[in-house]
Order: sequence, then C-alpha cells, then structure tokens
Amino acid sequence: TLGNLIVRESDRLSRLLSEFLDFARVRVTSREPVDVAAVVRGAAGLASQHPSRVEKTDSVRLDVDVPSTPLFVLGDEDLLHRAVFNLTLNALQATRPDTRVRLVAGIATSEQIPRGVPFERGAVVLQVIDEGHGIPQQVQDRMFEPFTTTKQGGSGLGLAIAHRAIEAHGGVVLVDTNERGTRFTVLLPRGDADGVRP
Repeated sequence: TLGNLIVRESDRLSRLLSEFLDFARVRVTSREPVDVAAVVRGAAGLASQHPSRVEKTDSVRLDVDVPSTPLFVLGDEDLLHRAVFNLTLNALQATRPDTRVRLVAGIATSEQIPRGVPFERGAVVLQVIDEGHGIPQQVQDRMFEPFTTTKQGGSGLGLAIAHRAIEAHGGVVLVDTNERGTRFTVLLPRGDADGVRP
C-alpha cells in the first residue's frame, strides 16, 4: 500500500541521513589508550547480530582471532569501533553463503608494513578477510569515496567512514581483492596503556 511505501522510504532516507552525518562528523575527538583487540571483539559481536545482514549471511561463520593481551593504540574508541564495525558488516554482506569472514589482529610484522609508511615504533594490524566475489575493477579506484556502492539499497558510506576514521588516527587501509575474496588490512600506530607511543 501507499502508506507502507511511504514508511519504508522514510526509514531509508532517515538511515541515509544518519550515515551521511556520521561521515561528516568523522574526526578524532580524544586520544586515549584504546585496546584494538577489545574493539574488534565488540564490533564483531554487533555486526554478527545486525539486522541489515542479508539472509545468506545466516550461513556465514565469523571467526575472530585476536590476542588475549591488549593491542593499544592512541585514539577515539567510538570512532575505531565504527570503522571496524563497518568493515566487518561489509565483509559479512559481501562473502558467499556457507563461507566465513575472518578478523585477525595483532602486532604488525615488518613485512606487513609497506615501505615508506612512517610507523617508527611499530603498528597494530587488523585484517578483515571475506570469501566473496571480490571488488569489481570499475569500483576499486573509488571504493573509499562517499556514495560508491555495489549493494542494492546501500548508501555507499560504510567504507568511506571506515577509511576516514583510520586515516584520522594516522593509520592506513590496504586492500587485496580478487575473484576468491577480499582482504582489508588496517595498520594503526602503536600506543601503550599510559597514553604514549612505546
């Protein structure tokens, strides 16, 4: 009916406006010690229960591999949570049915840090790995731009918010994608529990 259509469109516009405001507000408002391992566990739990997961993702397993010891960075916990949540939800929606999404976090090895990236005191690394069809070639160069999406009904702001949030923390996001899946690698400068770089 017309009434139901109006309600659905109002909900969609409200969601889009909320995501756009999130994108516009992406900035670090505090620099406190944040345990990335705890952020990953929390974001994974929220993403796995999110109502926007499409039906096929009920058959998708979400594996979280983070150490029991903290992985400290300096930053804004809410902003980092939003970034990890967006990357995780995106992977859950992109992967094939009956596959898995893996979240792996730890201290970055020297091989994981690209040459020329200035992490003098090391980095924390998070990888979000799906087993989807990969990111189409025509989208790859602009995947972090606002309103770029391949999903029906998607706003195209999730990856843009995540990318901007990581960059606001002095981090980088690397992407490897092919027809067997996609891996997002997030690198963030290390901190410690006292709020200083180690």
